[in-house]
Amino acid sequence: MHTILETRYRLRHEDEVVGYARKIGSRSHFFSRDQFWWSGIKIKHNKVDESVGLFDLDKRLLYEWDIVEYCLEDRRDRMGTFLWSSTRKEFCIVDLDEPSLEIPLEVDGLQLFQPKDLRFRAYLFQNPDLMVELGVDDE
Repeated sequence: MHTILETRYRLRHEDEVVGYARKIGSRSHFFSRDQFWWSGIKIKHNKVDESVGLFDLDKRLLYEWDIVEYCLEDRRDRMGTFLWSSTRKEFCIVDLDEPSLEIPLEVDGLQLFQPKDLRFRAYLFQNPDLMVELGVDDE
């Protein structure tokens, strides 16, 4: 029996979110402006952000370039953003106070963050000064 994998994406035109996409298997593509109603009608966009596969405590699906509050221990008192780590070859949380701190989302198949540990706060792509500070570009 084969497992059909679903991948979700956020669609943007520059720094404005215009919709979402779902890819199921290798052939099925669906689009939505609100992640509620899906259809086969494409949405015009020029940038795509991949889902990191986690939800926050408000049940919001999280994507690369999202800024979140997160906790390493008991309190959600740190801020970070989801970025692709070219050294780890996976998405990580990059701490905004200590950008050299890359926290993987899972270790040995164990997920390190639960929804209660994360809360969406902003989009990194709408904060160009912070992007410069972190040395990242979404081109």
